[in-house]
This record gives sequence, structure tokens and C-alpha cells, in this order.
Amino acid sequence: MGKTTVWASAILVLWLVGLCESAKILCLMTSVTRSHHIFNRRFTLELAKRGHQVTVFAPDQEKKPSPNHREILIEGAYEAIQEAFDYESFAEMDKMTMVEEVFNWGLVTCRHTLSSKGARQLLELAKNETFDLIITEFVAQECVLGFVSKFGNPPVIGITGYPGPPWAYELMGNFQNPSYVNTYILPLTDHMTFTQRMQNFLLDTYVWLYRRFLYMPQQDELSRKFFGDSTPLPSEVEKNVSFVMVNTHFSTDYPKPLVPAIIEIGGLQAKPPQPLPKDLKEFLDSAKDGAIFMSLGTNIRSDKLDEASRRAFLEAFATLPHKVLWKWESDSLPGQPPNVKIIKWAPQNDILAHPNVKVFISHGGMLSTTEAVYHGVPVVGVPFLLDQYANLRKNVAKGAAVELDTLRLTKESVLEAINKILKNPSYEQRMKRLSAIYRDRPQTALETAVWWTEYALRHQGAPHLRCASLDLHWFQRWLLDVAALVLLAAAAASSALYLLLRKVLSALFQDGGKLKRS
Repeated sequence: MGKTTVWASAILVLWLVGLCESAKILCLMTSVTRSHHIFNRRFTLELAKRGHQVTVFAPDQEKKPSPNHREILIEGAYEAIQEAFDYESFAEMDKMTMVEEVFNWGLVTCRHTLSSKGARQLLELAKNETFDLIITEFVAQECVLGFVSKFGNPPVIGITGYPGPPWAYELMGNFQNPSYVNTYILPLTDHMTFTQRMQNFLLDTYVWLYRRFLYMPQQDELSRKFFGDSTPLPSEVEKNVSFVMVNTHFSTDYPKPLVPAIIEIGGLQAKPPQPLPKDLKEFLDSAKDGAIFMSLGTNIRSDKLDEASRRAFLEAFATLPHKVLWKWESDSLPGQPPNVKIIKWAPQNDILAHPNVKVFISHGGMLSTTEAVYHGVPVVGVPFLLDQYANLRKNVAKGAAVELDTLRLTKESVLEAINKILKNPSYEQRMKRLSAIYRDRPQTALETAVWWTEYALRHQGAPHLRCASLDLHWFQRWLLDVAALVLLAAAAASSALYLLLRKVLSALFQDGGKLKRS
């Protein structure tokens, strides 16, 4: 390679780096759930750390923002959602009702978002500012996509803290085969029985129909009322998203085909531990028989468990020699055993990294699941809603978790699940193996997310990743037109053959009759 080529390459690299250093990025992180904020904030703060000017529109306030990390707050979002939804009751719903309730959650939160002072503040910003890139959450608040045109239609990429809702894959042309890819809320493996495949296909179809014909028209209407009739509708804007970064990785999921526009960044928030607060460190250090950590995430509250479920855990914990650290959202826990310590908010990633933590009692959310895998801690699962069932079932199938029946918790069932892990070292061994596979990648999940974000900046989005299947009608995509032609040709050939055989046999029969009479 000559000196001229080397210098040209160096200049190109510097130009590309310089292009990304000063980028202005708008992040529409509007999902009203604190776990998603944990996932998103690590990403947005890293972008700001890399020199980008980041504006985040979200219901959560960053406690330690960097100078170039600006926030526009959706005020009162959590108070509004707590009045409208009881997450603990989701465990009692059938799966179709749960789908409807999730989409209803998307509409309720979107109405609040667009009625907030923050939304008007962001709209006012569009009069004087532009952005080089917009990052939007792929969850259930599509109404905010009206901001894309208000800021001059910059490239748009997606991110989701979920393992990937079906519509995220569909909009990227990554149509999933329901014969071995479960519809995100069903607790199925990639090897399904006939009945399970039928159930999976029907629910997958129901989700698609409900979103397309009931949910998205309402999101479009919300957007139209706020942004005006001339603004492109969310159902059209979402089709132009360059790619989506999803919270999955093959170590925590099942292998499945992915188009280039689906980028896996599973466990982006998981990281090496920070020092624990003194009281937590002393409590876990003193757990000579080992410790159990229990947390039901940011949406499910332990202090809202029904009396029978709470008693089942308390009675089980009281019989164990292990210390128990429980994320309990109230000031006191009635009947609290001496070996149990309660905390309102838990630095979960750092707790799971402590060597004395032997069991993680979890709701099975995707962030908790990946942190358990990252730190190699086997799980006792208590699922309530959405992907929690599927997340847990994957680790159960891999021998790294035990699942409880959330609606029928007893002292005996809790003890049996905990002791199954404590007394059988294979659970820890298998989770440690999953952890090794999970960590063995060319880039961390965070590095992957940042690299692809800057890739979108360098290439004005990534339209070249768009799959051609998006340009086909549904019947073309599944080759139903080809199948129809083949069946028609087969039917025509069969009819022709039938008519020919009938004519031949008729002629033979008539000829035979004449011979017989003569």
C-alpha cells in the first residue's frame, strides 16, 4: 500500500469520526417503565460521553446527566399510569386479554405524553433546532413519531428493552415463523407440539390484526390531533425506520434467522459491579451460608402481593439458614424474619455480582434475566406479565432456573424451588456456562449499540439494510400466489388427465361391446 493510499485512508477515518463527534441526537424514550430507563440511560449517557449532543424526551429524570445530555421531562407519567393499571393483576389474565391490555397501556401512556408540558416544550424546540438522528423506542408509544417530520425528517433508528415485540421484527421485514419462534408472551420453547404451534400461530395472528386494525389507527388519531393533519402518521413513519436494536442475544434466546436491520444488543445495561453501599456489603459479606436476593422489578411491587403470596415467602424464608435481601417498596414488612433485610431500591446488577448470592428470586423481566445470566446466578421465577413467562421458560429449559406458579404460591412450593437450586449444583453450573457464552462476543452490547448508532450517522440512516420483503404483498411474501398457480396447474392437469382417461376408457368399453355382440 502506497503512502498516498495510507494518508487517504487516515483522512477518511478522521472525517468519519469527526462526523459522529458533533452529532445532535434526539432520543424519544417515552416508555413509562423504570426498567426501560435503566436500559436506555446507559446507552444515551454513553452517546453523550462520546461527544454527541443528546436530547432525551422521557418520563424519567437523570440524576447524573453530562453537560451535553439534555432532558425534556414527561411530567407526572408514573402517577397517571399507577391510577390506570394494576400490574399485579396481569398474572390472572388470559393471553389475549393481556395483549389487549398492553395495547391499551400504549394508548393511555401516549395520551398522557402528548398532553404533557414536555411534549409542548419539545414541539417548541422544533422551531429553532434540527437533529442529525432520531432514536425511538419500539414498545407501544408510536404517537410520538410525529416529531420526526417536525425536526426535518432525519434518519430514524429504533431500540427496545424488550426481547423484541413482533411488530419490531415485522417492520424490518424479519417475519418470524410461528412454528419455532414464540410470540413473545407465550412460555414456549423452540420445539413445540402441534397444539403449541397452533396456539402460537393464532396468538401471533391476533397480535398482528389487533395492532394493525385497532391499535395503530388510534395512535394515528392521537398523533393527528396533536401534530395536525399535514404531519405524516405514525403508521407510515415507522415503516422508514432504518434498523431496530433489540434486547436479545442467542445465549439467552433461541437461534432464529435475523435480517441485518435487527441488531442484537441483549444485556446492554449489564456491567461489572460498582461497590455496594456499606450496609448491603456488610449484610451480604456476613451471609456465610449464602444469600438469596428477591426483586420483582420496577413495575411489580412486592408490597402489593396478596396476603397468601406474601405469607408463603415469609414462612419459607424463616426456615432457611441463608440471609435474604428483599426489594420491598414500603417502610416495614409485617412478620419480617430476622434473616431478612428489606430495601426500597436495589442496585440489582451490583448485588447479583456478590459471590455470596446463590439464588435470585425474580419476576423474569428481560433486564433481570440478562443480569442474572451475566453474573451467573440461577433464578427462581415468579412471572406476572408479557415476556416474563417466555424469558423464564428459556432458562428453565436450559436447566438454569425454576419457575413457580404465581397464582398458587405456598410455603412448600417456594422452599422446594429454592432448595432445588441450592442442593443441586447443576443449576449454578449451567448458569455459569450461559454466562460464559453470553460474555464471549467481539464487542460488548453497549459498544455494539453505539457503533450501529454512529453507523446510521455516517450513512444518513441505513436504507440499504431494508429487506425487499417489505415491498411485497402478504400473499406474495408467503408465495401464496405461486402456490395458487401451482395448485391451479395441478388441478388443470388432473382434469385433463381425467377427461383423457375417461375418453379412452369410454372408447375401449364401446369397442368391447361391439366385439361381444358380433
